[in-house]
Amino acid sequence: MSLSLLFASLLAFTPEAHAQACKEPAAVPSSTQVAWISRRTRRVPSGKVIEVVRVTDLRAWIRENGADETRLIQGLGMAPRSGGFASRFDYKVTVFDVQADWLCRPIAEGTDGADSYGVAVCGESDAKPLGHHKPGYTGCGYTLDTAASNRGLDVFRIRWSEASAWGFCVMPLDRFITGA
Repeated sequence: MSLSLLFASLLAFTPEAHAQACKEPAAVPSSTQVAWISRRTRRVPSGKVIEVVRVTDLRAWIRENGADETRLIQGLGMAPRSGGFASRFDYKVTVFDVQADWLCRPIAEGTDGADSYGVAVCGESDAKPLGHHKPGYTGCGYTLDTAASNRGLDVFRIRWSEASAWGFCVMPLDRFITGA
């Protein structure tokens, strides 16, 4: 394999290259359930933004890909391809009932507030990759499944204060997975 071909193939899997080939995200109903997956010890101040996925999408992903925590963390783009540290931590799922207009999509090249299939595009500061989601950040409004190197789940951002307005339910990730 030539060096230029190797270099080109490596570039094809970078988030920047993936963002240039964004696919359409799914439409969202006016109200929906979303899930925030995080390390068990992680806490968020009220005004901070969290990254969430629709519960229906998450359950469908688990049925299709299996009930493996590390694999799910990779599917969410929260761990590198090797899985690395993901298996060393306990995770939790926090489920919220939200209105679609409380959500925004993290689209890197989007216009702040523009409609993207029923959800506003995040402002520039909220569209950047969050620290614990950098491996799978695409800038397209969905994750990169780091294990399979393909499209993961549609993601959204929401402020904790808005997400928790109607209450929430927290459970260990393994319990959520076995009940999915």
